[in-house]
Amino acid sequence: MSRGFRGVVLAGVLGVSAVASIAACGHAGGDAARYPERAPGCAVRRFPENPTIAVDDLGTVRVDCAPTGGSCERQLLDRVCAQGGDVAWGLSDNALSATSLTAHAAHSKRLAPAARERGCAVRVSDDAPPPRSENIGPVTAYCSADDSRDVCIRELEDQACLLGGDFVWQVEGPTPYGDKQRMRGRAAYAP
Repeated sequence: MSRGFRGVVLAGVLGVSAVASIAACGHAGGDAARYPERAPGCAVRRFPENPTIAVDDLGTVRVDCAPTGGSCERQLLDRVCAQGGDVAWGLSDNALSATSLTAHAAHSKRLAPAARERGCAVRVSDDAPPPRSENIGPVTAYCSADDSRDVCIRELEDQACLLGGDFVWQVEGPTPYGDKQRMRGRAAYAP
């Protein structure tokens, strides 16, 4: 192998290695699809030590607090939200006057099954889901232009089933969408 060709191969290997390293730094828990990023200010349960509920660990978060960025703890909790978490634990490891905080980001274990069969029983409501439910996320159904509302709702329910849901709320449509109809809502699991 020529010296020039070996250099090109080595540069290619190093480049692939660097891309893999950068990709690995993205979402600490690697569970972005299951727990997508949440908005700053989201609700986060706090535990000084280990959590007393079952959680999926999403990794460690750290913040060097900005003096004008609001409370230092809220900045840390916003990092938990950005990881898709709803739990911060290990908070007692930080000093009271610290300007650099660390915590473990986690998400309470999901209640919803991974997937259910089309045709599963689904409740539909314009209101919010019951208080003891898990919000899974948005669902969209596409129906033929001549399908009835009931047919479109069944397709929306089936989309919720495929995500493990048994409740669809905040339903919109059907509305025209090209040569089809589109219906949207939010799926939840309410055991």
